[in-house]
Amino acid sequence: MSERIVIKEICEVYDGPHATPKKTVDGPVYLGIDAITDDGKINAKEFAHLSEEDYIKWTKRVTPQYGDIVFSYEATLGRYALIPKDFYGCLGRRLAIIRNVSKDIDTLWLYYYFLSPEWKQFIQSKIIKGSTVNRISVEDFPTYTVPNISIKVQRKIANILSKIDEKIALNNNINDNLLYQSLMVA
Repeated sequence: MSERIVIKEICEVYDGPHATPKKTVDGPVYLGIDAITDDGKINAKEFAHLSEEDYIKWTKRVTPQYGDIVFSYEATLGRYALIPKDFYGCLGRRLAIIRNVSKDIDTLWLYYYFLSPEWKQFIQSKIIKGSTVNRISVEDFPTYTVPNISIKVQRKIANILSKIDEKIALNNNINDNLLYQSLMVA
């Protein structure tokens, strides 16, 4: 078994608000679980919005920052995504943030690890069955461990996986364009 490191030694974990603000047509983003895809992406088409006044209240615990890893801990479990550049918004209910505070961990590698089958299997073992929804404990999350491998190896892994993700995104874009063109011809 490889050496492991406790998450709280390398990251801070912040729980989001436990309520839902009144939604607005525009304004800061209210990032809900529905805007996080199963494959670890943020889908802006699913964004909700809230007022500037509510944004101030909803960011008292934590304000999402570029590079934070957001994850779902209740109801729809196992969704992880990276907060993009220029994100202006707050976390929705049942979401939390993992913020890397260590120079020994590559955030992109950590994000990919959280999407791995190994991590998903581990999280399955930590599910607390509820009467209405299942959840994992945000309080316990910082005590979970991840592999402690060299930063050099982490960066190599993250680089390879991000190139694959870029290629998948490009292929999906090509497919969407071809589909659109074929519909326009038909």
